[in-house]
Order: sequence, then C-alpha cells, then structure tokens
Amino acid sequence: MKRIIGFLIIVFFFTRNTFAQKISQSNVPAVVLNSFQLKFTNAEDVIWKLEEGTYHIKFEINDKFNELYLDYKGNVLKYHQDLWGSEVPESVLKTLRSRVKYFDLNDADFFEEGDEIYYEINFEIEDKDHDFWISEKGKLLKYRKELKDSEIPKSIVDFINNKYGTIEIDYSKYVEEKGKIIYIIRGQIDDNEHVFTVDNKGYVLKHKEDLREDEIPNPISQSLKKFYKDYDIRDVDMIEKGGKSIYILRIKKSRKNIYVTFSPEGKLLEEK
Repeated sequence: MKRIIGFLIIVFFFTRNTFAQKISQSNVPAVVLNSFQLKFTNAEDVIWKLEEGTYHIKFEINDKFNELYLDYKGNVLKYHQDLWGSEVPESVLKTLRSRVKYFDLNDADFFEEGDEIYYEINFEIEDKDHDFWISEKGKLLKYRKELKDSEIPKSIVDFINNKYGTIEIDYSKYVEEKGKIIYIIRGQIDDNEHVFTVDNKGYVLKHKEDLREDEIPNPISQSLKKFYKDYDIRDVDMIEKGGKSIYILRIKKSRKNIYVTFSPEGKLLEEK
C-alpha cells in the first residue's frame, strides 16, 4: 500500500527515530513480548526497535503493514494499521463525501491512541493531494489539500506581493483543523525561498525566509565572529512570528553541526 509522508501533530509519535535501536526479539522483556504475542498471534516479519524506553514494533498481518508502541510494562501506547479501502467505516466515508463528491482512495490508515480512534485517508484529485483525519464517529479532525494557484484567495496573494515582493508560487495548501483555516504558501521572491502561513482573514501567522550569507544582519555577523569564528555558515533562515523576528543559522566546524538562534540585535537565544 502507498504510504503517505506528511506532518500532523497528532501522529508525531510515529516519527521519533533519533534514538531508535534495532533489537533482537530474544532481548525483549517477557512482559512486553507476551503482551504483543497475545494481541497479535498471527504477526509476521516482526521488527523490534527500542526508542527511549518505548518498544516500537513493525509487522505484517495478512499482507498489511502494522505498527505498535508498547511501554516497558507491555501497555499499548499507540497502534497503527494500513487498511484496504473496503475496511473504511461508513461514518468516515460519509464525512469524506460531504467534502469531496468523487474520489479514489490511495491510502487508508487506522490509528488508536489511548481512548482515541481515528482514520487517516489520502487520495489525489487532478494530481493534488487531499488528506483527511477523521474520528471513528465521523468527526472531521483535520483536512489538508494541495491547491492550484487559482484557488489561493486573491487577497492573500495581493498582500504578500505588496508587502514582500512578487512571489512565484511553488506550492500551496489549505489546512482546516478545529474550526480554523490556514493557508501555507511557499515560493520565490527575488531568488529567496519564502514560506507564509496565513489565516483565512489574511493575517500572516508566520513567515520564513531563506537568506543568503550576505543578508545576515551586521549585529549577528559580529556575534558569529566573536563566538563562532571557526565555524562555516551552511544555512540561514529568518522567521517572523507574532510581530517578532529571529534568525536561525546552521553552522559547521569539522564534522560538528550546530544550530544557533539570534535576535536581530545579535543576542544569542539558543544553541543546539
């Protein structure tokens, strides 16, 4: 089945791979192994990983991908399963049809986390992705779709063009979640990449600009020379949010990469 790659806060748990370590099933504590085997007696191609004290198991059942997280006591933290289109509940399909009349499912996934059960659905219409997150009772949790340039509200494009310069749009999407609507627009202005997050009233919630090295404000350049003189600059981003700006730089020394965040006045805010 086609797997979709995207971001969603509610499912970020599945993307934690920084400290993942593959382990043999023989090294899994009995209480954890028994919990898994009792729940999934017909699991095949099982792969175990240990991630910051949590057991992450990938496996197949009837040729379908499954993913499970267990704590050290064997309690289920989260479960995910690929679905066939025919397995999507009618309550979920009804919500889909209320938004899109004609669609052909590319991918359907079942998620369970605590007391919450929801479905993630993906399909394309005219080569544009549509992604839905819907509860088992049919409540729309989140809807995201790629937009044609003509579908972006003209008022938003006009505002960007007037304030920041004419934008050549590379990608845009519509996001609806918890009754709020935002537009995310990525494109080029004077050869710099910009990403705008704008609400449906045209207010810019966040603006990110990819800068050239010669565009770094002088106070920040002076701080770099003072505290990081032996580092090379690899990437520079300026982020505006809530009327304030910060600058995030990726700098490198030998094999060491670090990210440093500065205020426009050159004050170091964070190093990681």
